[in-house]
Amino acid sequence: MPELPEVETVRRVLEKSIVGLTIASVEIRYPNIIEEIDNFSKNVENKKIIGLSRFGKYLVFNLEDGNIVSHLRMEGKYFYLERGKLDNKHIHVIFHLSNGFDLLYQDVRKFGRMVYRNNEELLSKHPISNLGVDPILTKEIDLNAIYDKIRRKTIPIKSILLDQSIICGLGNIYVDEVLFKSKINPHKIGKDISLDSVKSIIENSRSILLLAIELKGTTIRSYTSSLGVTGGYQDYLLVHTKKECPVCKAALLKDSIGGRSTYYCQKCQV
Repeated sequence: MPELPEVETVRRVLEKSIVGLTIASVEIRYPNIIEEIDNFSKNVENKKIIGLSRFGKYLVFNLEDGNIVSHLRMEGKYFYLERGKLDNKHIHVIFHLSNGFDLLYQDVRKFGRMVYRNNEELLSKHPISNLGVDPILTKEIDLNAIYDKIRRKTIPIKSILLDQSIICGLGNIYVDEVLFKSKINPHKIGKDISLDSVKSIIENSRSILLLAIELKGTTIRSYTSSLGVTGGYQDYLLVHTKKECPVCKAALLKDSIGGRSTYYCQKCQV
């Protein structure tokens, strides 16, 4: 967490506040947050923020000359506040903006990462270049290409869908929901997944993520919005963290697949 809907919610809220402002200076308190830190400050200071975009779970601050690519990982949060209104030991990067406000990056676990990419390398270099199709941004998805990638795998479909290089944006919560709606057992091996099942995965990924975006994400456990927004999709979860199947009323199973808690119905998902 956060997953695609939560990152999209952050993008939409921040976009209203910071586009058009200039990054006057950057204060880096925990350098490990910044990948390829050499010249990071030089590249982003005195640059205007002209837009915010998203690729999978990555938030991208589009500057007038270049981009800041940010991944929130488990608990990363952004705050947009008047300068001096917030400070604590978990704030690791501060972008001092031209209007007297700050964009603060807080991360209790310090797992989040940022990297600068110029416009020419944004899509061609790590991390964006490693991403698979985005179910929301990619309107025409090549079904057969996704099927070919999945059927080469000899690991559970749950782990495959968490691998951002095939379909990006899905995390633990939404993969459980997509597999339930697609009637696929999360333990099923990639090479045994049918073309029809892949089509169902893509369709359900899109519909579930779109609804979650509309509801401003899922507020559960470690994720709550840092921008005054509370998600509502947790009220629509069908299996993740639940005990009873909403279809057949059987007890849901909770297993660990690839080290991730996985909820599913053994009767409805085959």
